[in-house]
Amino acid sequence: LFSSCLHILNHLGEVNSVAFSPDGTKLASASLDNTVRLWNVETGQSIGSALERHTGGVESVVFSPDGTKLASASQDNTVRLWNAETGQSIGPALEGHTGGVKSVVFSPDGTKLASASWDNTVRLWNAETGQSIGSALEGHTDWVNSVVFSPDGTVLASLSGHGVRKYWNARTGMELHQSTLDILLWYPQEQIKIDIDQSGFISTDQWTVWIPPDLR
Repeated sequence: LFSSCLHILNHLGEVNSVAFSPDGTKLASASLDNTVRLWNVETGQSIGSALERHTGGVESVVFSPDGTKLASASQDNTVRLWNAETGQSIGPALEGHTGGVKSVVFSPDGTKLASASWDNTVRLWNAETGQSIGSALEGHTDWVNSVVFSPDGTVLASLSGHGVRKYWNARTGMELHQSTLDILLWYPQEQIKIDIDQSGFISTDQWTVWIPPDLR
C-alpha cells in the first residue's frame, strides 16, 4: 500500500470522508473543495481528474456493493451518483433535501440509497433511477448525521446530532423503534435493564441490537 501521507490526496480543502471499493483496488475521497477523487490503492496515483459537479463541500462518499458506482453527499443539499470506472456523473443530482446532506449509504443489494441531512430528515432513493422513494422520513428534531442499513437491508437506522437513534422500515419508510415496550427485563445483580420491543430491538443504556425476524 502507498504511504499514509496525505499529500497524495491533492484536495484543496479538508477531506471529510474516504471509502474503499469492495474489491480493495480503489479509494474514493470527499472534500470541502467540492470534489470527489478516485485513487489506485496499489500505486497511490490519482485515477482521472477530480469529480466536479457539486457546488458545496462533499461530506460523504461511498461505493455501491458491486463497486460500479459511487454516491456522494454534499453541503449543496444534493446526492450525486458517479460511474466508479470512468468518474462520469450518472444522471442529474438527487434533490429533495432542504439542508446539507451529511451521510449517504447504499442498501446491501445496491438497489436503494439512504441520505441523512441537516434538514432533520432521512430520504430513500432508487439507486438505478435516482428518483426519491416516498416522502422524507421525519421525526428527528435535530440534524441527522449518520444513516445505515441492516445487513439484510430491511431496516434503516439513523442517528441525530443529539444522539437520538431511530429505526425505520426500509421498504415502507415507517418508523419501527417505539418507546412503548412489550417486555421489560431487569437484572438487579448486574444493574442492567433490557428493553425488548415489538420490532425486534433489544436495548440497554449503552447499546441497541436488532434481532432479525427468523431469530426472534
